[in-house]
Amino acid sequence: MGKSHPAKRSLRPFACCSQSSLEYLLVVALTFAIIVPTTYLFYNYSRESSQEISDAQVAKLGKSIVDTVETIFYSGQGSKTTLELNIPDNVDGAVIIDGRELVFNITTNFGTSEVVFFSPINMTTTGSSCNANVCSMPELASSGLKRLKIEAISKDSVKLEVI
Repeated sequence: MGKSHPAKRSLRPFACCSQSSLEYLLVVALTFAIIVPTTYLFYNYSRESSQEISDAQVAKLGKSIVDTVETIFYSGQGSKTTLELNIPDNVDGAVIIDGRELVFNITTNFGTSEVVFFSPINMTTTGSSCNANVCSMPELASSGLKRLKIEAISKDSVKLEVI
């Protein structure tokens, strides 16, 4: 009665090893179950934060240009200044519509979007870049540091020129 079956006796050493292997696999699986979703969440948060930073940079850029246009205009004809602007990567273009709207075309996660800034002062650019009521500023379409000269050219308008 005290004798066990020989086949059962030979499996007993492997049962111990297979149990520790199974426990090791469970620990590894649990670790992956925690790391993979956490990595995904951090990646999404980083991407959204990057988009919010770019949007804030464009908002600051537009507000700075419009505020400076007003300041130069009210300083009188012949007044001028130069702004140093850091254009973010997601800016695809900039145009002035009807002399009163500064529009930045930006790329977002949802496609292309327009960010519009209204100015009480008439704005223009060099004559060759204007078509009807739309003046384009293609130099502001590429990212990086740009210098924008703002000059009161008459009692009615201010000229913007990328130098």
